[in-house]
Amino acid sequence: MNKIFDIDIIEVIPNKLIFHFINIENYNKSFKDYIDSKIVSIYNSTYDDEDIDLIKEKIKTWLIGKDKNKKSGYIAEFICHLYINSLDYEQHFIFENLEEEGSMKKGFDGLYKVGDEIWIYESKSSIFSTKTANHNANISEAYRDIRDKLSGKKQDSRGNPISPWDNAVNHVKVADVNDNKTLLQNLKEFRKRFNKKNYEDIKNFNVIPSSTLFLEERWKKIDSDNLQEKLEKLIKKYKYKKMNVLCINKKSINDFIEYINEKI
Repeated sequence: MNKIFDIDIIEVIPNKLIFHFINIENYNKSFKDYIDSKIVSIYNSTYDDEDIDLIKEKIKTWLIGKDKNKKSGYIAEFICHLYINSLDYEQHFIFENLEEEGSMKKGFDGLYKVGDEIWIYESKSSIFSTKTANHNANISEAYRDIRDKLSGKKQDSRGNPISPWDNAVNHVKVADVNDNKTLLQNLKEFRKRFNKKNYEDIKNFNVIPSSTLFLEERWKKIDSDNLQEKLEKLIKKYKYKKMNVLCINKKSINDFIEYINEKI
C-alpha cells in the first residue's frame, strides 16, 4: 500500500532505527481513495465503514474556528496515522478525542502494536510561516514529549505528573481491536506503576516521533541524504528500544480540508 506515498525508507540500524521520509504535494484519486478506506477506522473504529460522510462532518465541525496552527497539527497527525496504518501497524486508539469535546485527545498521540511489541507515537508539525521550522527540531520535541510523559515530567497546572496511561487504557477499551486483553493488562500495569510514582524509562520502549512541515509556496521534496545526516547526529544521544522516525514534507493544509468537504 506504500505505493500510495512518495517515500524514501532508510534502515539506519537494522531492526532498530528506521527513517521514513515522505513527500505529499497534492491528493490524487488514489490517495483520496486510500483515505476513504481508512478514515473511519482511524477516527473511531466503533463506526461502520459506510459512515464516511458522518466522520467527515465530525472532522469538519472540529476544524471550524481553529487557527492555522491547530488545523495543521490535526491534519499532520491524521496523515501520519494514515501512513502508519499503511505499514500494517495495529492501531489501538481512536483519533476522536474521548476526554474533552471539541479538543484533540491527550496522552500519547498514538499507541500501536506490531506482533507483541507496543509502539508509542508522538506528532509535531510546523507551518510555512515559521521560517526556522525544520524536521530536526520537531523530531527532538516529539522525542522529548514521549520521554517526559513516560518519566512523569509532564505536569498539570498544580505540578502533578500527568499519566498518559489513563488515556491509553480508555482508548484501547473503546477501539477494541482484535484480542487486546494482554495489551490492556500491560497498560493497566503501567498505569498502576505510574500512580505509585514508579515511572518508565524511554530506553525500554519502541517509539515513533514524527515531524510534518507544511511548506505552501516554499514547497520542495525532502533532501534525503542531507536530512539523514542531520538526524543521525541528533539521535546519537537518544535512548530507545526501537525507533521509527517519520518526516513529512506536505505542501498545504487545504488539500485535506478540500477532501473533507467532498461528499462521497
